[in-house]
Amino acid sequence: MRVLFYYRGSEHIGLESIMSYIQSKGHLVELIYEPALGDNGYVDIPWLNNFFYNDELVVNKALRFKPDIICFSAITNLYLPIKNLAKQFKKLMPNVPIIVGGIHPTSLPEETIKEECFDMICLGEGEGALEDLLQRMREKKSYTDIKNLWVKDSTGHVHKNVKRPIIKPLESLPMPDKSFFARYGALTSRIMIMTTRGCPFACTFCVNSFRNQAYSGEVYLRQRTVENVIADLVEIKKTYKPKKFRFEDDVFAFNQKWLDEFKVEYKEKIGLPFHCYVTPSTAKDSILKGLAEAGCESVSMGIQSGSEHIRIKLLHRRHSDELIIAAAQRIKKYGLKLQAEYIFGFPTETPEEMWKSYELNDKLDAYNTASFIFYPYPKTALAEYSVENGYLTKENYDKVKEGYGSYHTSCWLDLPYKDEVYKYNAMLPLWNVTPKWLKPVLKKILKMKYSWIHKTIYTLTFPLIDFDEFIVRIKEMPHMIMQTRRALKNDFWDEDYVDAGFKEIESDIIKTNENAKIADIKAPENLIPDHVIAKQKLEKEIKDKRRKAHFFHGRIKFDKAN
Repeated sequence: MRVLFYYRGSEHIGLESIMSYIQSKGHLVELIYEPALGDNGYVDIPWLNNFFYNDELVVNKALRFKPDIICFSAITNLYLPIKNLAKQFKKLMPNVPIIVGGIHPTSLPEETIKEECFDMICLGEGEGALEDLLQRMREKKSYTDIKNLWVKDSTGHVHKNVKRPIIKPLESLPMPDKSFFARYGALTSRIMIMTTRGCPFACTFCVNSFRNQAYSGEVYLRQRTVENVIADLVEIKKTYKPKKFRFEDDVFAFNQKWLDEFKVEYKEKIGLPFHCYVTPSTAKDSILKGLAEAGCESVSMGIQSGSEHIRIKLLHRRHSDELIIAAAQRIKKYGLKLQAEYIFGFPTETPEEMWKSYELNDKLDAYNTASFIFYPYPKTALAEYSVENGYLTKENYDKVKEGYGSYHTSCWLDLPYKDEVYKYNAMLPLWNVTPKWLKPVLKKILKMKYSWIHKTIYTLTFPLIDFDEFIVRIKEMPHMIMQTRRALKNDFWDEDYVDAGFKEIESDIIKTNENAKIADIKAPENLIPDHVIAKQKLEKEIKDKRRKAHFFHGRIKFDKAN
């Protein structure tokens, strides 16, 4: 089958995994990618994209590929342009089924499947569902009952299938294939990689609060083995020659045993500086020491609010000021640069609480500081709280569900201090690098009525959010633009591709008593002793109980304390 994927904005590791997996099943895969320089969440100037490429280049590449199916992946902030392009594809290729996956359709399946341009949506992980779908299409069989998919039939009826178990172990998947994004110049000299799926925490503003609830019967968090990760890094280093790595895991170092093994292997076989994410509760001496020994040079740590009241009551982050300050001091002790992250515009938040973020940040000595505006991602616990308590109107929530705005530019809540949200968000990165003797000037500007001054400061301080990353992207942008145009104009797929239509046969058959019974095999060497099975079962029960006790799952209950 000829499978066309589409993405925009940045490299996407999840999509790289799915494309690699589908290729391993004998399908021809192609990617259309748009860098979205004019509508990337930081700025909203869509016509700016036309200086570098246009819709005609995108559509013509899709037509030349002659896909059997078109696959989109959507986060909420990208949903609107994705839907518009899907409508163009459906008009030009009406007989080609279109499927959309990602966190947006997973959180809003009813709303997404109503769109005429989408024939199917994928809820949750896509590898297994897409494999089953393509095999049914190969065999010209019905695919309305595939788990993880909602499928429209010829009458318009939507078949809403149950979810399948999560994929584990992650090593059962092939390495993510970065070559597709590389053709478009989307890889920078700081290449991204992930070692996990999921997060050990469930902050109310994050999509993990929704996903953990959806998978309350399973532990969604999984981590690849060190051996698997290092093998991936070795290949990436050899092929793309990066200068640094960025581990994009929500929390990179939460497993001490894993880190102890990783730091030895990484230093020996990779030896490049890297960046990762920690939390105030995981930034322990042993973790930070291990990261430094491995070659980590900087970490991002989400503070989110300088107000303990906001953190505890609303965000499900029980980090005291003392804990955060101590974590920052430990980060500095091990020679790591700290990027502190904050969010403004939470429900109930006052200007006094916003100011506490500035005060707390002054105590952290952060290398740089990133600030964002609370964006009520659909079905997250804090978005639902905002609706239930009158902070988010139905009209505004509907706009969010359509993909309008972003966590850089838009405050969707009805707040009495909305102008303060924009001011505090705009000026914190600048405040962080301003000498102490100049800060009274910035404080006066903060007290001024929101105007073009604050908007200008916000625009000019983009680089201060992550200065090193900004410089990398500016230097490499001309290459990316040229590569994007080249990739859209030229074709790289195999013109002689023929779908063999074969069915995969399991190569590694685990010998179990059940398999032996099915095959009517009575030889002792094919049977696992009962006492071994009993021991394995007990160990699994203990491990599952321990993991469920440690990691949060289920619906979040908000603290009623004042």
